[in-house]
Amino acid sequence: MTACMAVRNEAIWLKEPDYDVVAMNSKLASHVQTLAKELRSGIGAYQDLTRENFYSIQLERNWCYVHVHGAARTVYLVAVSDTQA
Repeated sequence: MTACMAVRNEAIWLKEPDYDVVAMNSKLASHVQTLAKELRSGIGAYQDLTRENFYSIQLERNWCYVHVHGAARTVYLVAVSDTQA
């Protein structure tokens, strides 16, 4: 087995209605409002099995990589990739 082998995991329901959403980079700021809206009502997410409290979320045509920091009640938007590129 190689170190790059992907591990398949099941989607979970991520709902954080009272959390702030913060972009880690100003280039990601345009996605914050949409992500915050989806997190208020709940959205499917895939847990990163190698990093605690990190998730991949599909938002419209983009995949977002986020970190949920419970103590700070904040979701950090770490990266966005365009699936249509």
